[in-house]
Amino acid sequence: MKTFKIIVYSALLIFHITAIVIISVGRDDLNFLLNLFKNMDLMMYFAYLGLLLFIAILFFEWRNQQNLENEHEAHSKDVNQLKAKLYDQKESESTTIAPKTNPAAENLPSSEKSKGGYNKEDDKS
Repeated sequence: MKTFKIIVYSALLIFHITAIVIISVGRDDLNFLLNLFKNMDLMMYFAYLGLLLFIAILFFEWRNQQNLENEHEAHSKDVNQLKAKLYDQKESESTTIAPKTNPAAENLPSSEKSKGGYNKEDDKS
């Protein structure tokens, strides 16, 4: 992970931990909560900071998803090209191999060969 991403994730973690601690400490103290209203400007700045960190993380995840999709498309193209090469190779091998001859037909007399080959039914008669 890049250093900037680590810094942003750490800042968001610290932001959330701080918010949880502040709320937990002052939840039973009405004066504490009223004092937060006096410092509304400071609270708004922290709210904007939290929103900015959240948007930054959404941006990182969006870019990461785009990179994964691009890699997936590239791998799919590679797989399809390799499949095509394999198919072409099998086709070229099958055309270079001579068709198998019937060994029983080679032993026939020339009159039987001229009839068009050897059939098993010829042996039955």
